Order: sequence, then structure tokens, then C-alpha cells
Amino acid sequence: MKKLLSIALGALFITGCASTTPESKTNVRTYGLLICQPDELCPIVTVIKNESLQDSIKIQIALNSIKHKYNISKVVFSNGVKSHSFNTIGPTDIDFQFGSNRSRNSIIVPNHMIHDLSVNHDISMNIYTDQGMISRYILKDGVKAPIVQELQQAYKK
Repeated sequence: MKKLLSIALGALFITGCASTTPESKTNVRTYGLLICQPDELCPIVTVIKNESLQDSIKIQIALNSIKHKYNISKVVFSNGVKSHSFNTIGPTDIDFQFGSNRSRNSIIVPNHMIHDLSVNHDISMNIYTDQGMISRYILKDGVKAPIVQELQQAYKK
């Protein structure tokens, strides 16, 4: 009797998974790291394209650290000539997974931001936290982090 019940539940589970519709194309994510040295904390950025944002893109920033929890308050993109500052859209989400503190928050940036900064210069991403500023490059000496290509593609659309 237990085998029959297990088989029925298994079949129901598989049918449920097979009938679930895939996620819509309105919320496409691309994950990537910034340009970091091996001994540096390297933020993980997620570019989220969502049709409801129209002319903007949501960027999620995650900081994973064994020692620290970070409260992320704002992010500034700069090429040394121009800069764009963005406050986070809510409180920082902090959890503990796989032996590490993970601090996450998001910003909304306009599609044209990367065009305004010009990819002819090095571009830094400065993340302001309660532990101090974390500065990493998204474009340095011609090397592009994945976020640059995503922002360029969003501007072209």
C-alpha cells in the first residue's frame, strides 16, 4: 500500500512540475562579477530587465563575507569626469548561507547611464555601506565586466 501511495504522489509531483509554465521573458536576469583582485571582496551584480521598468534597469548587488554584514545604502558609478549616484530601493536583505553572510540590495538605473559615462574611460562602481565604501571597476583598461555589456544592450533597445 505504501508503494502505491509513493508512486501516486511521485506521479502527481512530476505532473505538477511538467505543467508549470516557464518564467515569462519580462524578468530576465544576468549574473556577473565586477573586476576584482584575488584578495578583494568581489560584489556579485545581477542585471534584471523587466518590461514594467520601461526606460530603467534594476541592478541587484550582493556582498558575500565570512566576517561582515553590510548595510548597502547607495551606489555611485563614475568615470572620473561624470558620476551617477543611486540610492537603494529598500532595506538591505542580510542572511547567512553556506558559512557566509550575504548582504543584498538593489538600485534602479536609467538605460542611458552607461552611454552618459562613455566607455572610453575606466568606470568604477562605488558601493556605500555601513562598513565603508567598496570601490571596484566595471570597465578598466579595456576589460569589461558583464554588467557593461548588459547596460549597453539595454541602451540600444
